Amino acid sequence: MNQHSKVWITTEDAHDLGIRGDEFPSRILDLKTMVYELLKGGQPQDIVVLPYFRNFAEIVGHIRDRSIEGPIIIYTKSEIMQMNLLDYASQGVIFLDSSRFTNLMVIGFITFLQKRQELITISNEAEPGQKKTFSKPAQDPDEIRSLFRKLLQKRAKLLLNCQFRDDLPTLSVTCEIIKMVGEIETKLVLDNFSPEEFVGLYNQLGKGKTLSGFLNLTDETFGFDLKVDSCRMGKITAFLPEAVFEQKRKYFRVEPDKKEPVNIYIQPGNSHTIAVAVKDVSEGGIGMVSSYPGLEKGTTYAVALALPNNQIILGNAKVMFKGDSPGQGFNYGLELAFNPTDLQYLQHYVYKRQAGILAAIRNLTI
Repeated sequence: MNQHSKVWITTEDAHDLGIRGDEFPSRILDLKTMVYELLKGGQPQDIVVLPYFRNFAEIVGHIRDRSIEGPIIIYTKSEIMQMNLLDYASQGVIFLDSSRFTNLMVIGFITFLQKRQELITISNEAEPGQKKTFSKPAQDPDEIRSLFRKLLQKRAKLLLNCQFRDDLPTLSVTCEIIKMVGEIETKLVLDNFSPEEFVGLYNQLGKGKTLSGFLNLTDETFGFDLKVDSCRMGKITAFLPEAVFEQKRKYFRVEPDKKEPVNIYIQPGNSHTIAVAVKDVSEGGIGMVSSYPGLEKGTTYAVALALPNNQIILGNAKVMFKGDSPGQGFNYGLELAFNPTDLQYLQHYVYKRQAGILAAIRNLTI
């Protein structure tokens, strides 16, 4: 394996065992911080050393839910009577009693496990012929809970959007679910945000705002809305969504700067070319509102996309959505098809614009 497996151990246990941190790749932290950082960034082959405490089984469950499949050592300072040792053993949980094993024996055992883990490749490949998760839209709480548990185990990236104020463009962010909590798992704990400062900005500008999100899982794309429960310590806790629906978007989508608009020119058959300022744009498509009624859903048209600085990209666009926009005409969603060489210009624009949106929102908080 290219990546070393780490040993996660509490400061107290490391001190008790005489572990300095240079015996093997390790993270030595206080218990609360260690569990948080482990769930946030632990790798499948890592080894965890936990002290014995009343609800250690709950922590073991969270660790396994994050697909961290390496051995878990419960280090105790006195003999304990654990009735279901075989059940824990089947989960890769080992109990070590310091009254029966010397420090050198424990360190030697951990070292052996760490070396062994480096030879193991843990696969998260989907099983052949895996069926779709469920039919969308879905409103069954058990079905939705099952989906998000699968996302947790696969470490799937969620893409969330939030418009902090009506006069600000929407900011997009990626994150992960690091655990599910609450009675019968009614809440999601979100972390590993990119950009990291999203949580701070939400705290200052977006409190109470719903987060709209979507994700791609195998060949399926899901959309959902999250109601935020709390936002602190670099993470967000949100309630499990009430519904999951079909979502066509698969990429970051940004709103152009009104001072530097992005325009699309469409050739609808034999009619005159129409020009429209796009509402939002991604490397896969655009959204726009137009009074022109003649674009038909499912039809592909020749287009030219004009980015700022007179960058013109030629290609095709397929109408994926058409709906009424009261007082403005029609709301369209178009899927773009460009030459890969030209697509890079659109990709650069999207990420540059995302950085510009972040900078504009950040400046409001200075």
